[in-house]
Amino acid sequence: MKSDDSSENQLGVCTYLIDRLALRVGNEKGEDEADTVGCCSLRVEHLTFGAECKVTFDFLGKDSMRYNNTIQVEPVVYQLLESFATAKKPGDEIFDRINPSRLNDFLKEFMDDLSAKVFRTYNASVTLQKELEGKEAEISIKESDAVEAKVKYYNDCNRKVAILCNHQKSVGKNHEEQMTKINEMLTAKRTKLKMLEDLRKSFKTGKELRGDLKKFAEEPGAPKTVE
Repeated sequence: MKSDDSSENQLGVCTYLIDRLALRVGNEKGEDEADTVGCCSLRVEHLTFGAECKVTFDFLGKDSMRYNNTIQVEPVVYQLLESFATAKKPGDEIFDRINPSRLNDFLKEFMDDLSAKVFRTYNASVTLQKELEGKEAEISIKESDAVEAKVKYYNDCNRKVAILCNHQKSVGKNHEEQMTKINEMLTAKRTKLKMLEDLRKSFKTGKELRGDLKKFAEEPGAPKTVE
């Protein structure tokens, strides 16, 4: 990032963001695919610069999952990101001098088979390990605890990894159809319930019926068998 070469600057900043945020590197897509991006394909419109070296990232990642995160970066990173965005349109790429292949080639200069994906996997694994060991977790677990408690503890720890990697449950393909059916069933149930409630109100209790019969029996000319 301290190089005088702008492409080297972009490689440094891109690597920093992938390591810090566990971002995917981003690959080129066809015109018919969704407008999803990764680190290398971030555009000016995806970044907002705030005070105290804070940068907000807001874009659609893999599977159209929205990534929205504000972090405080190193001053040199903040300055370089601002310079990469200067004099560019909202739709222009931040890292216009590099691409995923160039970035991965750069990483292989330090270690064989090192790639941007390795950073993401490493960070996810380390995060889970720290959580399970209780170094980052707010609660702890003991060997003597019940299996159910251990499973819950693991899921809570794993949730931190999901947040880091921006893993979210997507809406199923049949979600809208299922919701329509549920709403139709709910409407039918409410209609039936109202009908039963109205029917209940129309019935008289035994006490009310006895009172009506007594009044009828007291009327002049009423048959004695009524009593």
